[in-house]
Amino acid sequence: MNAKFKELDCNTDILLIQKDTFTLNRFKELMSKKLAENLNKRPEGTTGRINPIFFSLFSDFSIGEVNIRAFESKWIFPSQGIDCHLLKIGSQGWQKGKLRIEASLSWATSTGYYTIEVIKLEFCPDEPAEPESILDDIRQSEEYKNLTNNT
Repeated sequence: MNAKFKELDCNTDILLIQKDTFTLNRFKELMSKKLAENLNKRPEGTTGRINPIFFSLFSDFSIGEVNIRAFESKWIFPSQGIDCHLLKIGSQGWQKGKLRIEASLSWATSTGYYTIEVIKLEFCPDEPAEPESILDDIRQSEEYKNLTNNT
């Protein structure tokens, strides 16, 4: 089975990861802060600016009981997703699946620090809520959307 991750767009939906719960918006905030902290770490006893080559400072870290591993030069992580449950506003209950995170990185030359923003959270349910149609991919394509908007 090929996992299909879809973007989560409602910041008030709830994530349950291990035994911690977060709104999507709060999870993005915490993740951005923790990634920036890890990336901007300086070795003990050093001062001065960080060299932007040090992408290797992405490392294992955790938010609550959630352990995260970020990968050098790979801004969608982890590729296989984090086990979680999602509670969408208006749904009948929790949906089990995988969470993937996409972040953007920028270097502030004025401060010598990285800033990181989690720009997208994606979810792949373990079991689809409804059977998928072969036409779903076509309906999601930009060409189809443009075609239907022009009629």
